[in-house]
Amino acid sequence: MTSHFKTAFIHSDKFEQYELGPNHPFKPIRSKLVYDLCNKHGLLDHPWIRVEEPIELDVTTLAAFHDMLYLNNLRKANGGEFEPGMIVFNIGTGECPVFKGVYDYAKLAAGASYRGMLSILQDGARIAFSPTGGYHHAGRRHAEGFCYINDIGIVIDVLLARGRHVAYIDIDAHHSNGIQDAFYTDPRVLKISLHESGKTLYPWGGFETETGAGEGTGFNVNVPLPPYTDDEHYLKAFDNIVPPLVGAFEPDFIVAVIGIDTVAADPLTHLNLKNNGFCDAIARIKALGKPILALGGGGYNLDSLARSWTLAWAVMNDIEPEDEHVGTIGGMLLGQQDIPGGSLRDMRQFASGPQKKEIESEIKRVVDYLKRTVFPVHAL
Repeated sequence: MTSHFKTAFIHSDKFEQYELGPNHPFKPIRSKLVYDLCNKHGLLDHPWIRVEEPIELDVTTLAAFHDMLYLNNLRKANGGEFEPGMIVFNIGTGECPVFKGVYDYAKLAAGASYRGMLSILQDGARIAFSPTGGYHHAGRRHAEGFCYINDIGIVIDVLLARGRHVAYIDIDAHHSNGIQDAFYTDPRVLKISLHESGKTLYPWGGFETETGAGEGTGFNVNVPLPPYTDDEHYLKAFDNIVPPLVGAFEPDFIVAVIGIDTVAADPLTHLNLKNNGFCDAIARIKALGKPILALGGGGYNLDSLARSWTLAWAVMNDIEPEDEHVGTIGGMLLGQQDIPGGSLRDMRQFASGPQKKEIESEIKRVVDYLKRTVFPVHAL
C-alpha cells in the first residue's frame, strides 16, 4: 500500500438539499451516495486521505470565467421563480430548469472543484476528487446540458494565471463543448475528450476534425466513439491517443472529468462500457504521474454511478475494496444489475461479430486521422 501522497475527497451534506426537479435525470444526491459507499468500504479512513468541504466562491471568482450579466440572471433565479429574460441565457429550459437555490447549488459545486484544486496547489495533495463537479457544457454566458457554472473553466483559468500548463482529459460520454469553446485557441491547455459521437448524442459535435484554431491548433483532441463501444475498444482508443499526447505535452496539472455515463446501464447514452474498463481508464490517468483534479461529470444510473465512482476513488488510492461490505445506501440497493454476489464491479462483456468489426473500423479511422493531423504538432 502506498501512502507517500495525500488525496482529498471533496463533499458537502448541503448538496443533497437541492433538486433540479423530480423527473430531472441529474440528481445532486449523487455526492452523498458516493461518499456513503466509500465510507462503508473504509475508503476514507486512511491517514493520507482527507475529506474536505467546498469553499464559498464569491461572484468575482465566478466572473473571472462567466459573463456578469449571465451571473446576475442566475442569481435572480435562486429564489425559484422564472423570469422571461432568463431564457436568453438558457435558464429555465427543461435541461437547465429554475429551481430554488439554483445559484447556491451551482456556486457550491464550483466551490468543491476549487477546493480540490487548492488541496493540490497549496496543501500538498496529489489527487483530489469531487463527485459534484465537471460541468463541462456551461458556456461563459449561458447554461447548457444540466450545467450552470463551468467549474472546470474557472479552475483552468486560475491554473493558467499561475503559470501552469494543463492537460484536460474528459472521459464523459458527452463531448466537453463548453471547455472546447472556452480554450479552443489556447496552446497552454491540451484538451482531450473521448465521448460518444456527436452523430448519435448531444451536444451533436466534438468530431475528430475539431482540432483547435490559431496557436491552439493541435491542442484540441476529440475521440468520437461509435455506439456500443465496449471496454476493449475504448481502452485501445485511449491508449493510442492519451498517453503519447500527454507525455509530449508534459503538463504541470491534469484536470479529469470522469463521467460514468459511458456504461451500458446509463439511460441517456449508447456506449457499452462496464465499470471495469472505466476503472482501467482511471488507472491509466493516474499512471501519467501528474497531480490530478478528478471531477464527476455525467452519470444518470445512480446505482452504477455510486459503485463506479467508489471504485474510481479506490483506484486513485491504490486500495482494493472488500466487496462483502456492499449493502443498502440511501434507501437504494446498490448492485441490482450484472453484479452477482453484490460486487462493486460489473460483469465483463465484449462486442462480437459484425458489430465488433464496425466499432474497430470506426475507431481506427478516428485514431489514424488524429495521428496524421495532431501528433505532428507535438513532434510525435
